[in-house]
Amino acid sequence: MFSYPKQSYLNIDRERFIEELDKKGAYFSNVTVWTIIFSVPLFWLLDLLFIGDQWYNFMFIRFLVGAASYFVFWFGTRNKWHYLLVLNLVVALNVIFSSMVCGLLGLKEVLPYFLLFSVMMLLINATAFWEPAYPVIHCSISYFIIVILYGFKPNITGYSGLVENGGGVYFLVSAFSCLLASNRYQLITREIEKVLVISKANHRLLEQNEHINDQRMVIEEANRRLKNINDYRQNTLSLMIHDLKNFVGSNQMSIDLISRKSGNLTTEQKEILSYINMGNKKLHYLSGKLADSAEIDTGQVEYRYEEFDAVVEIENAAIGLVDAAALRDVSIQSHLSPEPILLYLDRIFFNHILYKLIANAVRFTEQGSAITIHASKAENSCVIEVIDTGKALGMVYLDDLFSKIKEVSEAQSVTNQTGFGFSAAKLLTESMGGTLHYSCGEEKGNFYQIKFKLA
Repeated sequence: MFSYPKQSYLNIDRERFIEELDKKGAYFSNVTVWTIIFSVPLFWLLDLLFIGDQWYNFMFIRFLVGAASYFVFWFGTRNKWHYLLVLNLVVALNVIFSSMVCGLLGLKEVLPYFLLFSVMMLLINATAFWEPAYPVIHCSISYFIIVILYGFKPNITGYSGLVENGGGVYFLVSAFSCLLASNRYQLITREIEKVLVISKANHRLLEQNEHINDQRMVIEEANRRLKNINDYRQNTLSLMIHDLKNFVGSNQMSIDLISRKSGNLTTEQKEILSYINMGNKKLHYLSGKLADSAEIDTGQVEYRYEEFDAVVEIENAAIGLVDAAALRDVSIQSHLSPEPILLYLDRIFFNHILYKLIANAVRFTEQGSAITIHASKAENSCVIEVIDTGKALGMVYLDDLFSKIKEVSEAQSVTNQTGFGFSAAKLLTESMGGTLHYSCGEEKGNFYQIKFKLA
């Protein structure tokens, strides 16, 4: 016999797990309650076909039970009762009434009621999301009522008539529906755990994606600094080699001039001249091998300004974050100016600001919301707006997010940490002469705006 061990999800947030269970349960509870209420006309038809002249009395009573069910649902929803309380009250009300009908009717009329009652119990347990104990309790109550009321009927010698006239079918189907409810509860609970694990993994992927972009920015900035150092080294080396060659050439000319008049030199002077000539040739050789220069690294954020079209950069940043946003079921929409918006800024740091702002807007908005990016010209400035439709973060929380970093020099060393992206984007924006404003609605919506002077 094969054994399939059940995986355990130990790292999920239990509070989030309970919240998701309540959301799922509340949704299925609403479906179940409305299914019960809308099934009342089916029982009216059953009364009309099988009871005869007394059907209108049953219709009135069923109407009262349906109205009471709706009142419990409406009152419980309005007063924010837990969905299990509302669901159990509505189900209990209808189960007790149906059980009394099945227990009081004669054996000739009770069969269709047992069959329809069986279908109702099966439908309830196939729709509702609740722990298996609840359907067992309701079924036990119905069994008790049916058996007790059947025992009060006259001329009853045993319970075989109850079983043969639909009671046996109801007992089997309702018991099976409890097993169905148990399996359904386990499967949906397991599915919610999987969804939470996947959601947590997607959040980590989003953070890793942002981390990769941070590293890419650091690499690009390092490459640019290395290029500046290399250019400086080459220029310095060229000057040094040029001066050294001039010096060696001048020495060689003087040596050659003295050598042509070697007839006036003593043997010792000629030997010294040969040593000088040999040393000069070595200097000439070393001048071709010289490759040393001073390193330039002040440790400060240095901007390399250039003119570029901001619309292209914003569009590229939005496209680059579409996949990361899809992991959280967040959509990104762009409404950009059809005309070029020219800025004179550091392109690398401008891209970094855009990425940090949009990526953190995606991270902190609620799942399933939408983010809209606007770019336009206004009062000789480029205005970039990022608006999300998720739950408002609140100004206190936003102030905390945008004030985690105090110095511009800290931005490069801490932007890889979770929650520092907004603050890094704000400081880098201000260090290049721009402004970054933020606000939020009372319940929904967060708003971020960047402004830079046009080129």
